[in-house]
Amino acid sequence: EAMKEIELDLEEGADIVMVKPAGPCLDLIRRAKERFGSPLGAYQVSGEYAMIKAAAERGMLDESRAMWESVTAIRRAGADIILTYFAPTIAEQL
Repeated sequence: EAMKEIELDLEEGADIVMVKPAGPCLDLIRRAKERFGSPLGAYQVSGEYAMIKAAAERGMLDESRAMWESVTAIRRAGADIILTYFAPTIAEQL
């Protein structure tokens, strides 16, 4: 169903397709990129951000490594643009 929605959006003239939430939809991002080839954005929603922050605060993972792994996975799946609450931190570290 998601692929049909993307197809309809593009037929209606969309310049870019946005997929959210990014993390749970990595397979959809990959399929959309392969099938349509159009610019694709992915939104790492606040819940994804909050899960990483909460786990890091509890010592369950390294926040920086988890942040980078999550955005790298989104990019590898095919996203051309990533919207994330980690953007300020990523910008500082680049």
